[in-house]
Amino acid sequence: MAKLERTDKPVSVLLEELGEGALGLPEIQRSYVWNRPQARDLVDSLYREYPSGLILLWKPKELPELRDTALDENSKKAPDFLILDGQQRLTSLTKVFSGEIDVYFNVDEESFQIYSRKLKANPLWISVKDVINEGAVKIWRKLKPQLDSHSLQIDELKLDEYLDRLSVLEKIKEYRYPVMIIHTDDYEEITESFIRVNSRGTRLREAELAMAQLAFHWPGALVKEFESALDDYEQANYDLEARFLMRCFVAVSTGQSRFRYLSALWKKTPTELEDIWKRTKKAVDHTINFLRNNAGIESSDWIPSINALVPLVAYLSKKQGQLTDDEVKGLLFWFFEATIHGRFTGSPETKIDQDLKAIVSTDSINRMVDNLRRDVPSFDITPEMIEGKYQRHSFLPLIFAISRKKNAKDWFTGNILSSTNVGPEHQLELHHIFPKAILKASGNFKTHEMDDIANIAFLSQKANRIILKSKPEDYLRNIEADRLKAQLVPLDTELWKVDKFRDFIVERRKLIKEAINEYMREIGKGYFNA
Repeated sequence: MAKLERTDKPVSVLLEELGEGALGLPEIQRSYVWNRPQARDLVDSLYREYPSGLILLWKPKELPELRDTALDENSKKAPDFLILDGQQRLTSLTKVFSGEIDVYFNVDEESFQIYSRKLKANPLWISVKDVINEGAVKIWRKLKPQLDSHSLQIDELKLDEYLDRLSVLEKIKEYRYPVMIIHTDDYEEITESFIRVNSRGTRLREAELAMAQLAFHWPGALVKEFESALDDYEQANYDLEARFLMRCFVAVSTGQSRFRYLSALWKKTPTELEDIWKRTKKAVDHTINFLRNNAGIESSDWIPSINALVPLVAYLSKKQGQLTDDEVKGLLFWFFEATIHGRFTGSPETKIDQDLKAIVSTDSINRMVDNLRRDVPSFDITPEMIEGKYQRHSFLPLIFAISRKKNAKDWFTGNILSSTNVGPEHQLELHHIFPKAILKASGNFKTHEMDDIANIAFLSQKANRIILKSKPEDYLRNIEADRLKAQLVPLDTELWKVDKFRDFIVERRKLIKEAINEYMREIGKGYFNA
């Protein structure tokens, strides 16, 4: 049985211990995930002396696998305690007190905000970092001349109130957290405690709780295997998360995607779990190469739903990387149809499980396409479907892939379009064919029309800057016709005039629609009209 010790410690002591390395993070802990507004709200709660939970620490005799806190890179000290609950709060306070998260306090309204320039211009907004590090009195003495310089007349009684409020703010570093320390070397007991503590409310997702179980049953899985893989994928311009890898791991091992029903998985030995990971990692590698080389998707930025990758990973794991040409086309067809029709935007687990069930059948891709047909009555694309603002439009990756297939080149440099070009001038950007400045000047068009996906082409940053305010009828004439055709730009010069903008959009939608349907019929033979 674990021994429990109860005490309390001020924030200043806890942060000092964290910074010096006396407090560490076990592998089962997640990385820092709070956003700046959450950190701001925590400071607000401490200022008002609201309860903000307890700090749960673990005192083991032998240290398990640890995460790097990156708060004190020079510390060689082994931690005395490991944080089970409270890491997000303590790290947030560290970032606020150091100014990494710059929270400001309005001494008149007693409110908190994240720094912006307009706050800096008002002397009533004061940096929390400055109050904590310099002290309330010193900051208060600076306040009066600043108020005078801004012609703000504040009476003496009000100034005294400001000093009281600054003093209360300074004292948040003295806020005493209840601290509970668990003394045990039973890692299973600690994992169970961690899961129970973090299952309250929605503080941890089920994937993260599953990762805690994985860390217990296979020590080193997260800090060595998962994080190393994520670093490799980031280098390949695929910014993935540990939760995604965990879902793939579960899909490959169990044939389903949910994290709630994994009791059989946790009965496996570390060697068996490592073997599952190797198969999962190989399948994720293949999936990324498949998307890069076959779909022209060179970055995770071009994927509307990461959940759509899970069935691909499971399928490629099943096939052990051996695909026929027909399978490559079938998977491409399924992937693009699933993403443009938003298959995984709602109830993703249900849809993923449907596809995972199809994958274990003998006619996998046909069954996966049948799953699509339940929600998509027709795979034919209409011009009306290619409407709407380009930002996050589900058709954008497919249009880019088709442009890549047509060997589309930058209109000015002649380089083949790629989202991984080197050098800032060659970085790919989304360009308004009819520049917004030109359309705005005419006064005849609304923002949603200017930002319509049919007004967007793919160009390098340099090219985009060159034609920033040029009229299409002027600059398009200087571009080779083949380069325009590769990006489905109508060649009728009459449509390049500003007063013909709406006609241009209608015509380009038709060209995009025809190109998409042609491409999808080509790769989806046997599926498109089956």
